[in-house]
Amino acid sequence: MIEEQVTPEMVFSNNKLYMKNAPVGKSVEVYSIIGNKIKEIKITSSEFEQELNLRRGIYIFKVGISVWKSVIK
Repeated sequence: MIEEQVTPEMVFSNNKLYMKNAPVGKSVEVYSIIGNKIKEIKITSSEFEQELNLRRGIYIFKVGISVWKSVIK
């Protein structure tokens, strides 16, 4: 049996991270633009929401092999 891979969807708004189709049990890793790991957050549900309180800058979010970049103004 072949498992279908569902790609998570991520939106970052008002210093909150929102995810749909999030892989429960995995973690969201947050990196600065220079590659320093800032946070690691365990995903607890497939419709996931987490306040991050990040400073202005460019951040990289990684879940498994999925990667997103976000600019916080």
